[in-house]
Amino acid sequence: MNNSDLPPITNYPAWLWRVIRKIFVELVFAIGSLALGLIVFPLLRVFNHNKISYRRAAHKAVSYALDFYIHLMSLVRISTYTISDLKAMRDLRGCVIVANHPSMLDVIYILAFVRDAVCIVKAGLKKSLVSLIVNALYITNNIDFDIMQKECAEALQSGSNLIIFPEGTRTPRHGTNQYKKGAARIAIAAGANVQPLHIGGNLKYGLGKGETMLLVNPQERYKYDFTVLPQIQVSNYAGLSESIAAKRLTDDMRTAIDSVK
Repeated sequence: MNNSDLPPITNYPAWLWRVIRKIFVELVFAIGSLALGLIVFPLLRVFNHNKISYRRAAHKAVSYALDFYIHLMSLVRISTYTISDLKAMRDLRGCVIVANHPSMLDVIYILAFVRDAVCIVKAGLKKSLVSLIVNALYITNNIDFDIMQKECAEALQSGSNLIIFPEGTRTPRHGTNQYKKGAARIAIAAGANVQPLHIGGNLKYGLGKGETMLLVNPQERYKYDFTVLPQIQVSNYAGLSESIAAKRLTDDMRTAIDSVK
């Protein structure tokens, strides 16, 4: 990974303190994930015998836990954020949420904003510290697309929201990735509207793909600016063939997200 654009370290004690704080919040995240999987989820199963009610309660528990976590990151001055319309995100029901993907914290913030959300995650997380949460609640990207689409449609039609990053991987600091059509195909098949979200702020050194945990911006906190964009109505693509509708919807997603500079 080329880090030639990383600002120079001018204050080594401050840089080291920032690295220590970053490690601290990642340890808190790991411990919290284990507590949710080993304590909270089993308790929720006792009081929620219906699959849909259990998932909804578990999604809400994850959201509240991550809400605490993002405020903890602000408190210890690791990151700070603004969001243009938090109420709109709280009120979402049965929508496909699409966003650009500059860092590994993106999904954490979105899950904190949205109380009932499923996300498609990489299969490798099934063998990580968050495996108890992933295995219980989320959809991995290594299953057959038809099965994935069916599971996503069931979640959307039950009122849950679905988070997808159309690029399929984290956005590079310079340049972009091609948008994949999977999010559009799922939205069209489920008849779900699309909620575009733009994630801006400063550069996320140490949170990009393949970057080490010890890499931080030596001069400032991570800053996130979330812009909630107008929803895209899936009814706009009625009457089109599946392939044309998916392409147009994908193009419209990108146009909406790229409209924020």
